[in-house]
Amino acid sequence: MRITGGEMRGRRIPPPKTGVIRPTPDAVRESLFNLLPPLNGCNFLDLYAGTGIVGMEALSRGAKAAVFVEKHPVASRRLKERLAAWGLEERSHVLNMDAVGGVAILSRRAESFHLVFADPPYERDMIGTTIECCCRGNLIAAGGMLIVQRSVREEIPEAVGGHKFTLRKERRHGDTVLTFFDHTLEEPH
Repeated sequence: MRITGGEMRGRRIPPPKTGVIRPTPDAVRESLFNLLPPLNGCNFLDLYAGTGIVGMEALSRGAKAAVFVEKHPVASRRLKERLAAWGLEERSHVLNMDAVGGVAILSRRAESFHLVFADPPYERDMIGTTIECCCRGNLIAAGGMLIVQRSVREEIPEAVGGHKFTLRKERRHGDTVLTFFDHTLEEPH
């Protein structure tokens, strides 16, 4: 795995030694960042961060700061070590917990993000819960975006908990789909 763009382009990250983590492939990441507006000055949230490759790619491409949420303790520790080794400690923070807990903490701190990237484990019925907790937590800044990486066999709910989403675009890469949402909070009916 390598960083595909920005100031750290070409830096490599060894693949995880455990089957628990499924990193976003280089080609999918490159497509993701090619579809996003410039990241200069934005805050980036990487949920289910795993190796942290997506959030580090965001930092490489100009994001002001990134928060990584990863519950696997070994992956979280390695991510912190890599961020320190690459001189990214000042621009990043790692929360070693599940995504729902991480979102709750970030919400209590009133943090908001221009881009929220969520890559829950495939085919474990976590898409709706992930979207709902992100919107309930008011994490997405005005004009921000939620990007969900999922298996082609998973559906995106049209509405969750009274929140409506405007599908901006989707891109398929083999078994992986990137779904880009703008969101607005509407009153439940």
